[in-house]
Amino acid sequence: MNPTTYKINDQYKSDSFSGVTFTLKEGADKTPIDLTGALILSQFRKKEVTGAIQETLSIGSGITVGDATGGVFSFDAFVLDWDTGTFFYDIQITFPNGDVKTYVKGTLNVIQDITNV
Repeated sequence: MNPTTYKINDQYKSDSFSGVTFTLKEGADKTPIDLTGALILSQFRKKEVTGAIQETLSIGSGITVGDATGGVFSFDAFVLDWDTGTFFYDIQITFPNGDVKTYVKGTLNVIQDITNV
């Protein structure tokens, strides 16, 4: 299984990022992935997939599970006080049985606004 690629909309530096919600499903019948008891981890890295870590999100610290049995979780809102540039991220799930899977990967571009140069 290859991770789904999801590009988060471009964001302005120092603006509020309103978050994004993901719903994980699998198989031909699109069965929701049960996240009950799972750990969810995401890291944003600058310029390349092996770049410096800008932000790490996890449940209770930037990630909120909205419907565990329905596979729904969100990146919480926060002020994006990062440098400008492209950031790469993925979302890794560790299930209670020890299985680890990466379901989503993508990018987020932080662009300079004019007002707060």
